[in-house]
Amino acid sequence: MLELANDLFLLPFFIAIFYFMAIRTRNANNDNFLYRAYYIKGLNYKIIGSVFFALIYVFYYKGGDTISFYWTVAPVHKLMFTDPGAFFKFVFDPYSLYPWPCVSDAAKYGVIYLIKGSASLTTIKIASIVNIFCFNSFFMLCLAFAYISYLFEWRMFMLLSTIYPSLHKQFGYAFLMIPSVIFWGSGLSKDSIMIGCIMYFVYCFYMVFIVKKKILKYVLLLLFVAFIISLIRGFILFTVLPCCIIMTMVYYQAQIKSSGLQFLIGPLLLLVGGAASYGVVKGIGNSVESYNVESLQAKAEGFRSWHSTLNEQGGSGYSIEGELDYSIGGILRKAPVAMAVTLFGPFPWQVRNFVMLLSGIEAIIFSYVFIKTFTNSRIYKLFGVLTKDHIIAFCAIRACVGYCHRVN
Repeated sequence: MLELANDLFLLPFFIAIFYFMAIRTRNANNDNFLYRAYYIKGLNYKIIGSVFFALIYVFYYKGGDTISFYWTVAPVHKLMFTDPGAFFKFVFDPYSLYPWPCVSDAAKYGVIYLIKGSASLTTIKIASIVNIFCFNSFFMLCLAFAYISYLFEWRMFMLLSTIYPSLHKQFGYAFLMIPSVIFWGSGLSKDSIMIGCIMYFVYCFYMVFIVKKKILKYVLLLLFVAFIISLIRGFILFTVLPCCIIMTMVYYQAQIKSSGLQFLIGPLLLLVGGAASYGVVKGIGNSVESYNVESLQAKAEGFRSWHSTLNEQGGSGYSIEGELDYSIGGILRKAPVAMAVTLFGPFPWQVRNFVMLLSGIEAIIFSYVFIKTFTNSRIYKLFGVLTKDHIIAFCAIRACVGYCHRVN
């Protein structure tokens, strides 16, 4: 069992430390309205989400991957004091295996399955580094993951609020206050790492190719974040990187002042962006065996099987009926249903537990906002906006390709 007495004792002190650091950061940027108005407010939601996440898994689910991750991280924390060399070799060598002295403890808690895959091992390594400062406390690890993830989310919020100053309130809701994003991105999990990494990947890409400031710094950070993503959920690079490339092409196409040149050169830039995206994806697939089409198809089929099992057992899974053909045509045929599940699910009739109920309420609100936005807009202008506004182009394409993760 978790040592909850120790966790609950340390909780107020850790929260105070995070607020101390956050207040210092805000005060250092006090001349920036966004920091004054949103930095502490966003952290409030993140900390509440982190504590709620930990409590739900401890008392409601009474287990789950996040607890299992803790039972793989705790033995490594002990190893730091008994064999520091083995500890640092494990956490800083991206290809090292789970330390042999810790295997018996992992087996005792029934979490051996987590120490075999690259994605889980990378999560364990990152958590083990963070755990150095968390005194081997589950609640503190959740808080630390939430705080680190928040720093990366804040970067994207700042970037978009700078591009569209009049929409800072809307971006505040979108980046800092969506309950499901707060919940799933505020605990000891792969999701917390991936949310932060995706946000920072896009931010670094934007700084390198559009803002073009401190290029060397952001190139190195971009490569590092891409490496972390590749170790945990490499297929995400296949969806995010092409969107970033096309976003960049749309940006430079919109910079052409002459309408005649824009008419002539604009489509060429978009074509180059599409071709570059295809080339990058194909190149990664050919050079890394685990990212080729066959491997990704096998992983997608595995996700589909797992979610179908969850659905049959009354859990928070989903299933798209019928046989799935992984050809382009087969995927396109499933696109409408998959996108509906991605953007508007879970639907009321799919709710099976308390957590899904909260997600369902959020989905209803999002559906209302989505419909209201489109009914207040002129649909025939949509294509023009997509070819002129690089951020909207990125978001629209990302939403479309993101549904592929739901085709299972």
